[in-house]
Amino acid sequence: MPKTSITLFTFFLILTTGCLDFGEDIVTTNPTAEQLEFCETVMHLNEELVYEPIGLKILGSGIDDAVWFCFTTQETDISKIFLPEYIPSDSLNKEINIYSPENLPNWWDITDKDLIGGTFEITGGTFISIGIARNNIGYTIYIFWHEN
Repeated sequence: MPKTSITLFTFFLILTTGCLDFGEDIVTTNPTAEQLEFCETVMHLNEELVYEPIGLKILGSGIDDAVWFCFTTQETDISKIFLPEYIPSDSLNKEINIYSPENLPNWWDITDKDLIGGTFEITGGTFISIGIARNNIGYTIYIFWHEN
C-alpha cells in the first residue's frame, strides 16, 4: 500500500509541477520566421518556393503535435511546391477532404472549396494532408500535418 501511495503522489507531483508541459498552442495570421522555418521543414516545402502565409495553427500542448498551415503562392507548377522525394506531385491530383475541426480560424474555411491533393505518411507516425485550390494568382495551399 505505501508503494502505491508513493507512486500516485509522484505522478500527481509531476502533473502539478508542469513536467508534462509539451509545448504551446499557437494561432496566428502573422507567423514568425522560426514558425515558418518549422513548417517549411516538416512539411517539406521547396526551399525556393515564394509564398505568402495566410494562417498557422499549432497544437503543441499534447503528446502529439498537429499543425494547420495555409498560404498562397504564385507558383503555378505544383511539382515546384514540395520536395518531390517526400511529396510526389503526381500524387496530388485526387479530390481530398482535410480534417478540419470546428474550432479552426476563418482562414481555414474549406467548406466550399474544391480541393485536390493527397495524404502521405512522411515518416513513421507523421502524416501530412495537402489540399490545393486554384486562385487568381496561382494556388492556395492547405496543409494539415500531425504526429500519430
